[in-house]
Amino acid sequence: MRASTLFTGALLGSATLVAADCSTVLFNLQVTADNAVFASPPDPANETEVIQFTLSSFRGTPPVISGTTSVSGNFTIAGTYCAPADQSKNTLQILVHGITYSREYWSGFGVNPANNWHLAANNRGYATLAIDRLGHGSNPQRPDPLTVVQPQIQIELLHQLFVAIRSQPPTSSINPLGRTYNKLVFVGHSYGSALGNTLARQYPSDADALVLTAYTSSLNFTPLAIADWTPLSRHTPSSGNLPLGYLTLANQTERTLGFYSGNFDPSLPVADFLHEDSLTSGEAGAISTTLIPNTDNYTKPIFLATGAQDALLCATTAELCEEILKKTRVDFFPGLQDDNLFGFVAPDKTGHDVHLHSSAGMVFGAVHDFLDAKL
Repeated sequence: MRASTLFTGALLGSATLVAADCSTVLFNLQVTADNAVFASPPDPANETEVIQFTLSSFRGTPPVISGTTSVSGNFTIAGTYCAPADQSKNTLQILVHGITYSREYWSGFGVNPANNWHLAANNRGYATLAIDRLGHGSNPQRPDPLTVVQPQIQIELLHQLFVAIRSQPPTSSINPLGRTYNKLVFVGHSYGSALGNTLARQYPSDADALVLTAYTSSLNFTPLAIADWTPLSRHTPSSGNLPLGYLTLANQTERTLGFYSGNFDPSLPVADFLHEDSLTSGEAGAISTTLIPNTDNYTKPIFLATGAQDALLCATTAELCEEILKKTRVDFFPGLQDDNLFGFVAPDKTGHDVHLHSSAGMVFGAVHDFLDAKL
């Protein structure tokens, strides 16, 4: 674990970036998942009940899970696939967004090339695939937000996605990339990182490395617990007549305070709010199932990155945040060899959305230096 100051020489300025070759792809995946059954579910027609249930996990009184039930479906998962000109690395990063985001998060909403993960990865020779999780983004299906759109079905979809990309021939109807990849890297943000750790625990052969951003074992959900939430259908009428269990943040100032800090392009939070997606009642209600330590199942490289002033995870100095990352190694990855886990703290004035700040170049440089060394 090393402080961010060691990476001041690994900057990736926007002037070095070249345009990525990107396209939209669709994966059609059949999955079955053992989803959570809640002992006291809310009335799906009662907005107050739905909001209170959804926020209960953030307020320290999570819903009681009384068992599981099998949920199956054939789902379409949309993605943005960007390939570098030189694919000699033969490595694909699969990018998974966090709560109230879609795959647009990874492009920085098109505001500034310096905050575009696709561009940074492609310029280091890595292909990228940013997906919309089930129920979010431009995916055509919006299943029941309480009973279907939960963590475990997201895990099963990710597993099938990894299997398809790694093993299905380019002519396969379930692998629209037109090629397979020898190495697959899971890259997550926040809740997406929690899903990545869960995927690695349940299916350790899927990913050759994990990059978990905005992720520690010291969680402070207060900014989310006290925020004003509203049904996405009210916030974004163009989203259609969605069930009330698709919720989003109603206030741009609260959203900015939760996800940003210090040094960032001021137009980013504006675009962020305009593009915001949702959190489902099922994702929030069963979030505890994604916070289980990864003991001995996964032994491959893991890169942890967070901002020194991440309001949900650190909200302190870079030095103290680094101690939190060291604790995360003990809490979540006790069986991992020291040289296979690297903790990176983006400098002071970097918040929860790690690569959407002025320190993005340092984050990109550190991540890809690590992957180059380990893969």
